[in-house]
Amino acid sequence: MTDTPSRFTAPLQLVLMVAIIVATIIAGFVMMPDSQEERDALLSKLGTTNHGTLLQPALPIADLPLRDAEGNPWSWGEHKPKWRLLLPAGSACGEDCRELLYLSRQVHLLLGKYTGRFERFYVNLEGDLGADTAQYLEQEHHFVKVMSVDPAAFEGWIAGSNLPRGQGTMAAILVDPAGLAMMFYTADISGNHMLEDLNHLLKYSPD
Repeated sequence: MTDTPSRFTAPLQLVLMVAIIVATIIAGFVMMPDSQEERDALLSKLGTTNHGTLLQPALPIADLPLRDAEGNPWSWGEHKPKWRLLLPAGSACGEDCRELLYLSRQVHLLLGKYTGRFERFYVNLEGDLGADTAQYLEQEHHFVKVMSVDPAAFEGWIAGSNLPRGQGTMAAILVDPAGLAMMFYTADISGNHMLEDLNHLLKYSPD
């Protein structure tokens, strides 16, 4: 005699499916890190570490009153969403400044199909851009957008964050397409590490 399926098979399968879903949700809450250290450890286990330093707290770029090269207000929300790298410096671009500009240019070129989704800004914090710096940017970094911001406004924007500032300190700030400054790089970053970060972020973020 041929065995017939039990009339309880379908309800049992449904119960098991519901149990698995509930268990997954509970596990998600249990695994949710309570601190930044626990979050970083979890990200490390999942293989999603980064080489840049996470900006803490993340800062809305809309709160930074940028102006373009003509002195007009530059509103983040009025432009196409992109990943953008801000290089805040003075009217003169020193050694660390030029090193970060060079690294970011090489990385930008190596992004391949993602090149159009990334943009670099030179953010002048000292009034008029120096003639030497203007010439250097025009010749070596033609595609860098030159912006400016009042230094007091910039210092107020980063106040309370872990962004390094001071004499001889240079840090490039990575801003996501939603306009949130979320990571920074200092001049000792390697080009390969910056490229690895950006490739990962651009790969898994919406176009």
